[in-house]
Amino acid sequence: MGVFRIGFFNLFIYFCCAFLYSVPNVSGQNNMCFNCTDLMDCRASKHYLKYGHKEDTGKVVRKKPGDASDPLISKCLDDGYTIKETLKGTICSGSPDGFCHAIGEATTNFSISYSHCGNCYIECDCYNQESGNGTGREGPIILTMILAAFYTLIQ
Repeated sequence: MGVFRIGFFNLFIYFCCAFLYSVPNVSGQNNMCFNCTDLMDCRASKHYLKYGHKEDTGKVVRKKPGDASDPLISKCLDDGYTIKETLKGTICSGSPDGFCHAIGEATTNFSISYSHCGNCYIECDCYNQESGNGTGREGPIILTMILAAFYTLIQ
């Protein structure tokens, strides 16, 4: 009978830990503003907002009076706005600094973060802002995006 209790206890602990691991973000605050070097000179209106995934529409909401500021995304959104849930894709937004920013689910994977930056590079029309005539850094950026996608596929 003692062996059964130990086995049951181990299974109980295992399933509790497995459940907690399968729910990575209970509070919905797992988004971050990516530091994209390609977007440093890319202008966007402070009210600009482009959703990359259909399910993310409506997740950017006005802050309520008691809402705390989220330092991971506050520099990327217009003042007075916050994100209420974890994002499934990329949100490209303007901010008071006048530049385009990429916001997505927090990650340390370089290829995923670069993908978010690349999405906003296209959505904010940064390519045409670089030199005014459409000739710029398109070749190296496309090559880097292809390498990042390849790196993601081989993992």
